[in-house]
Amino acid sequence: MTLQDLEARFTGVAAEHTAHQDQQLGLVACREALAAARQGNYGVGAVLVDPHGTVVAQGQNAVFYPRFRSDCHAEMVVMNAFEERHPEVDTMRGYTLLCSLEPCPMCFARLLTTGVQTVKFLAEDALGGMVSHRHHLPTAWQRLGQRQEIRQADVSDSLRQFALDVFLLNLEACRQKLWSR
Repeated sequence: MTLQDLEARFTGVAAEHTAHQDQQLGLVACREALAAARQGNYGVGAVLVDPHGTVVAQGQNAVFYPRFRSDCHAEMVVMNAFEERHPEVDTMRGYTLLCSLEPCPMCFARLLTTGVQTVKFLAEDALGGMVSHRHHLPTAWQRLGQRQEIRQADVSDSLRQFALDVFLLNLEACRQKLWSR
């Protein structure tokens, strides 16, 4: 599958009429993931919504472009942007972060620390995802996670598969970049 194939497929997925609760936010996250993949980064996107349902930050993986930054995963980019713009926010109760891919251990720990009330993801990451392994976290981290709802987003199967396909597009090339460092 090529980037052009995915871009064409996105139009079709975006045109689907579904009753899935998280479909629209999932599309925003996938649009960000596509933008990341276009730039040679891991194809992952994320969006943060406030308690009123307003998108307050969105972003994409930027590990390799515009320059190497190991911490610039989509979730980290979104939380950094939000925290910079809104230092007055002292609780993340009512906020939802939705990402196109299951958070990795680094991002998962960050989201636990931030206290974002709800964390949702479209596609599972069998090799790098942390949500399904959270029972292996130290007790203190598990307790932090008890105040949050962390689960797969309610989106169509075609959008879930699209999110995974965007991630897989550059996966091997990105792995090679990391191994060559």
